[in-house]
Amino acid sequence: MSPRPAGADGPPAWAADRPRTVLMCPGQGAYLPGALRHLREVPAVAEVLATVDAHTPDRGPAAVPVGRLLTEADAPGPEELLRADPLGFDLATYAAVVAAATVLLDLAGPWIDAVLGHSVGDLAALTAAGAVTVRQGVQLLLVRDRLLRTAALPAAGMVATDAGADRAADLIRTCGTERVRIAARNAPAQTVLAGPDGQLVRLQRALLDDGHRVTRLTSRTAFHHPLLGEVHRSFRRLLRAQPIARPALAVHTTAGHWARTPAQLRTAAAAHLTEPMALHHTLCALRRDGFTTYLDSGPRALLSALVKAGLPGCATAAPLRTPVGVERMRQRLTAVAPPHHPGRGAW
Repeated sequence: MSPRPAGADGPPAWAADRPRTVLMCPGQGAYLPGALRHLREVPAVAEVLATVDAHTPDRGPAAVPVGRLLTEADAPGPEELLRADPLGFDLATYAAVVAAATVLLDLAGPWIDAVLGHSVGDLAALTAAGAVTVRQGVQLLLVRDRLLRTAALPAAGMVATDAGADRAADLIRTCGTERVRIAARNAPAQTVLAGPDGQLVRLQRALLDDGHRVTRLTSRTAFHHPLLGEVHRSFRRLLRAQPIARPALAVHTTAGHWARTPAQLRTAAAAHLTEPMALHHTLCALRRDGFTTYLDSGPRALLSALVKAGLPGCATAAPLRTPVGVERMRQRLTAVAPPHHPGRGAW
């Protein structure tokens, strides 16, 4: 797939005779035990999993290989895996999205115009677009793991709430929880907050008292937060030495812009550490650029649910929302195939 030319400011140039499709790559929340078990024999999936395990150092005698985490239904769940093996959790999250995205590109590649990462899913998006290799992605996660382990970080985490960002900001101010930050504006009624545990727990209670739902996210720390400033600076220094290829697909980030140059692509790979996300704003911008179909490469359909909430009328598909084989994925894609696709109904 050849790259599409890009202007200096506007979106890349596409043919104007059909709707546009974006492939979404989730981050936190994308690990599901055995998510790829029905795809384990697909050569592209097997290659991704083998590459991840081949270039990962020994994580300890009790660690489960990433290939097993994603192909065995009785593998450890997200909370258990994160507690026992944070690096394994990160690698499995990345490998699951990259492998699923590879299959989706094989099935629907001619109709996919761009990739969009969400949080650390930006790294998977860069891999799916061809800007970095799977081996590079693994190496970057290994370095990030080392930086996170050696940083003097306080106990910290993330929560999601159905409160709007404005209401969440009001409560942050009134509760004296100034170190909690808005990490993501995912949808009009979904905001993600990050910060030190003590203040985060206090804010959770205030949100519940205010009548809102609150869910603690499975996360090793407070991503998208200034707490990770030194980790971010060290990670950026490493990224400057990484070769970045010209992507075969346009790359849009949840920082809200197209990433075209090597410098912009490197920035995208590190943004999840300290930069807040504005997914709803990003989706609205993509819709203005003509994107009407959104494919979710993760399990549980997390991103496609946010598209449905934020972009009524757009088509969404999450072919891997439950573990299925290629033919079932093909059937789920058929429902959103472009109307004039010659193979519509028979992908």
